[in-house]
Amino acid sequence: MKKKLMVALIIVAVIVGAILAWRVGYSMRKSNDNLPTLTALVKMSESEVNSILPGYKITQLREVWGEPDISEDSTDSWKVGNITLVVNYKNNSVIAICSLKDESGASVGAE
Repeated sequence: MKKKLMVALIIVAVIVGAILAWRVGYSMRKSNDNLPTLTALVKMSESEVNSILPGYKITQLREVWGEPDISEDSTDSWKVGNITLVVNYKNNSVIAICSLKDESGASVGAE
């Protein structure tokens, strides 16, 4: 009887562990729902933007924010007021690094 109870507890523990792992993985994935607005991003520092955007796909950004103002090679740019968010992505369309530029092209919001 003890052996059957132990086996049942192990099976339940494995199932609960798998469910918890799936929930954590699902909540941490880069989904469109977790993507901040452009207005919110230009108020952040460059390091904060680079802690949020890398890992998203460029198609996700375009779907949520619309088409970029400038798009060339592996770089897209969205202009919000006098600040431009420049997004660089890899060949697989995954965001690699971002920068915030003012009208003169100088970096802003860097820490």
